[in-house]
Amino acid sequence: TLELDLAGLAVAMVHDSGTAAGRCARLRRQFPGAQLVVFGHSHIPLDQTDAGIRIFNPGSPTDRRRQPRGTIGLLHIDDGLLVEAQIIAVDT
Repeated sequence: TLELDLAGLAVAMVHDSGTAAGRCARLRRQFPGAQLVVFGHSHIPLDQTDAGIRIFNPGSPTDRRRQPRGTIGLLHIDDGLLVEAQIIAVDT
C-alpha cells in the first residue's frame, strides 16, 4: 500500500481491494484520508464513486482477464482536484 499527495490530491494505492461487495466503504475505512484509491489485482477496469471516495482500477493492457480489450488508466489531477479519469482501451 502507498498513501501520497499528488498535486494536492490525497491518493492511496493498494494492489488488492478485496471483493466487489462493499468495496468503496471498505477502502474508505482502510484509507480515511484518501480522496482517490487506485488499485489493481483483478485487472478489471473500474471508475466508481461511493461512500465519499473515488476508486479507480485502470485494468491491464496485457492481461485482460475476461475483458473485451486491454486497458490503461489516465488521471488528470490539477490543484488538488481530480479533473478527469479515463479508462482507455488499447490493442494488445
